[in-house]
Formats: sequence, structure tokens, C-alpha cells
Amino acid sequence: MTRVKTIKNKTILLLFLIIINTSYAQVSGDSLRLIWENENQLDSIRFNALEEYYEINNQIKPDSTLTSLNYHFELANEKNATLQLYRATKRKGNIHRLKGNYDIAMEAYSEAESLAKRLNDPILQAKILGNMGNVFVYRQDYKQATEHFSKALKLYQELNNSDGESHMLTSLGSVFLIINNYDLALEYYEKSLSILNKRGFEDRSTAIIFINMGWTNFEKELYQDAKTYYEKGLKILQVKNEKFFIADCYSVLASIHLKLNQLEKANDYADKNLVLNKELDIKSGIINAEITIAKIYFETDVDEALKRGESILVSLPADTFKEFKRDLYELLYKCYKSQNKYDLSLKMYENYTVYNDSIQQEKNNFAVVSEAVKNDFELKVYENKLENEKEKTALKVSQLKRTFAITIASTLLIFCVVFYFRSKMKKDQAKRDVLLDEIEKLKNNANKGLIVDSNKFELVREKIEHSINRNLNETDWKVLNVLLEDPVITNKEIAEKVFMSVDGIGSSLRRMYEYFHIKESKYKKISLLLEGIKISNNSNKVA
Repeated sequence: MTRVKTIKNKTILLLFLIIINTSYAQVSGDSLRLIWENENQLDSIRFNALEEYYEINNQIKPDSTLTSLNYHFELANEKNATLQLYRATKRKGNIHRLKGNYDIAMEAYSEAESLAKRLNDPILQAKILGNMGNVFVYRQDYKQATEHFSKALKLYQELNNSDGESHMLTSLGSVFLIINNYDLALEYYEKSLSILNKRGFEDRSTAIIFINMGWTNFEKELYQDAKTYYEKGLKILQVKNEKFFIADCYSVLASIHLKLNQLEKANDYADKNLVLNKELDIKSGIINAEITIAKIYFETDVDEALKRGESILVSLPADTFKEFKRDLYELLYKCYKSQNKYDLSLKMYENYTVYNDSIQQEKNNFAVVSEAVKNDFELKVYENKLENEKEKTALKVSQLKRTFAITIASTLLIFCVVFYFRSKMKKDQAKRDVLLDEIEKLKNNANKGLIVDSNKFELVREKIEHSINRNLNETDWKVLNVLLEDPVITNKEIAEKVFMSVDGIGSSLRRMYEYFHIKESKYKKISLLLEGIKISNNSNKVA
């Protein structure tokens, strides 16, 4: 009951703060609307009012801002003001992108791109290329994203536009972050930040870099560093109450504090995140916030966590992100297991495995994709340098040869990456076969010394316990003997043979890997059995 009151009080306080922060925007919005709707005003004054309304409200009141942008577009069309048409169209794309309406956003950006070309303004074209690249990132088309960011970067560098250059370096860093090249991502973020630091002030662009650096450290499991960067970014964003980005900060800070087992802070950020996502009507953000809150409850109140998890599952949309589904099924598996509801627990575990395996497969596929994207980008950077040097040098033939060589080398490198992964799979298979052959040889050598020939090799428990200097429990001993029958058996099949849960089998194996000092990462079960057979075959008697 106390917890419920606390949550209510936090929610009421947060809503109160939101009302205070938006009261000025409401008054200003009404005043500005009177100006842009006044047909007797000068066009420049009406457009300025629309500009100011967008700056104040695009993060606070996105739906109201979209309405004003529709008016902005119609007014610009009526006045044949192409630059204003561009601004209204691009900004509509920005808001739809932040709301997750990517197809609508791309349509708006394509229209804005045509207007930028009509105006023959390279800066406007670069901005649109960058925004379109962001949509490609959300669509997971990283090659297209990299191409658009690279084109925009080239334009900004040619025009000596440092803000734009910094923005594109941040965007390229984010592509490398997504494809798990964390060191390269941090390198680009630091380059971008060094450019912005020369201005002497911090704004949304600075905050976004801090957020991205925070997420990179979160992925590297450096949670304290991640927390520091997110808090820096949040502090900057709160100055102008930039809600879309603030919601993202709340979400990750809740996860960070949960990882650090700081449940009160985790709950505080998760509650704020839920309230803000509901206000912004971001469906995926609401689901993520609710799952995070249920995870926090699991640490102290399993029944409440289960109640919330089941409620989320009932209304879960079919197009929910796989990561959210995986996290939800994992939570429900833990809840049912804690309540000894094994049938439901097994069902949730199977669903969790399906989504986790699917996500893992996508990550594995990134191995080749990420290398291709990286090399494609590096080639484009090199080509850009060559183009910039053409006016300063007469070595055109030499430059073309070098460009061609890099292209061929990049292509060969991609093929090499594919060949490497195929070869690695074959080597892993061969390694497994060698381990299995060694097991059979050890069994046969042991049987040769018997007076009565036996086809069944037996592990010697006394020798094993003496060797590892500890007693094995019955579960561990059963697992070892099941492995003796079938070294490549799965954890699930072991669980069925010894009548235990898959979770219990995993715990048993992890213990024995530590007891036997198993370092092999690919075929640990086979290596474990091999070590047990070697010890059992040892001719030294147990003292």
C-alpha cells in the first residue's frame, strides 16, 4: 500500500512539473496563433510566429505542432514561398520520425529534398540527406544510411559548416554503434564532440552525443560510465524540456539503475518514462516502460510483477519489437518458476528462446554486414579525399588506380570475411570431432586393461573428486554420466533424462566447468567429459 501511494505521489509531482513547464508554452502558443492567423499581418511576421511556435512546442506538444505545420505549409503554398514550404515539410518529417511513423516521415523528406534542389541550396540538401539517413537507420538499412550520412558529411565539409559536420559524424558513429563496432563509434562521437566544444555552449546536439556515448558504454556493460553520460545529456535536454529525448534518457537510466541494483532510482526513472511516453503517445515506449517497471517489481514482489507481465502480454501488439517480447517472456518465465508453475514456466521459456535465438541470429548476420558497411564507408571517405585533391594535383591516373585498388581490396575483404566465417564453422566442427575421437580412444584404452572385455566405460567418482578436491553432488554426477552416454546432448535433453529443470542443468554445468577449470568456449560439455575420462583413466590410486 505504501509503495502504491509513493508511486501516485511521484506521478502527481511529475504531472505538476509538466504543467508548470508547459504553462508558458500554452500562453505563448495562443498569442502566436493569433499572429499567424491574422491575414492583415505581414507575411514575414506570420512566418516568424510559426517558426517560434515550432521551436517552443515541437518536443512538448508534437501533435499540436503538426497542426501548425499543416497551416505553415498551406500559407507557404498560397504565398509561393519555396523556402517556407521546405521548412514546413522537413519539420513534419522530423516529428513523424520521432513518433515512429517512418513511411510518412520519408515521404515528407523526399518532398523536402525536391524543394531543396529547386532552391539550389546545398546546406538544405545536406540536412535532408541526414534526416533520410536517420529513417534508414530505423529501417535497419545501414548501407543506405551510411551512404546518405556520407553524402551529407561531404557537403558540410565542402561548405566549412562545422555544426553540420559534427552532426553527420555523430550519425555515422551511431551506425557503428548499432553494428556493435563500439570503439569506432566512440571515436566518431569524440570527433563530433571536439567540434561542438569549440562553440563554447551546449545544446541538443551535445546532449545527443552524450546519450550515444552513454548507450555505447551500456552495451559494453560499463554501467557507471553509461550513467554519467546519460545524466550529462539529460541535464542539457531538460533546459528546453525536449521530451522525446528526455523519455529516451529516462528509459535507459531506469535500466542502468536496475543493472546496478539501485531499485528506488530505477523505479523513479521508469515511472517518469511511462508518464512521458503516454503523454507523447509513443506505443513502443509505453510497452518498454511497463516491462521495465514489471522487472523492477520482480526484485521485491513476484506476484505484482507477474500480474503486470500478464497484463502486458494480453495487449501486446503483433508488431512489437523482438527485444521487448524476449524481455517480457523472460520475466514471465522467472515469475512462473518462482511460483513453481512449471508448465507455464516452460512455455514462457520456449517463447523466450524463440525470440532470443532470432535476435542472436540477426546479430550473427551483422558480422558480415557490419564489415561491408564499415569498408563501404571507409572507401567513400577515401574517394571524397581524392576528389578534393584533384584540383591540387596532376596525378589523376595514379589516384584512379589507387581508388580502383581500394575498391577491389574492399570487395576481396568482404569475400574473405564470408570465407573466414565458413572456415571457422568447419574448424569448429573438426575440433568437436577431434574431442569426440579422443573421448572414444580414452574409453577404448581403459577397456583394454580389463580381464573381461566390456563395451561400457565407467567414470571413477573417487578419482574425479580427489582430482578436483571436492565432492560432487548427485545432480552433477548424474549429468556427467549422461554426458558419457552422449557428449553432444542438449541441456533440455539432459533435463529430461535426470528429471530436472533446464535451469538446474545449466547451473550444474557451470559449477563443473569451474571445478574442472574448463576454458574451452565452444564445446564446454565435451571438454568437461574429456577431462572426467582422463582423470578416471589415471593410474594413480586415490589416497
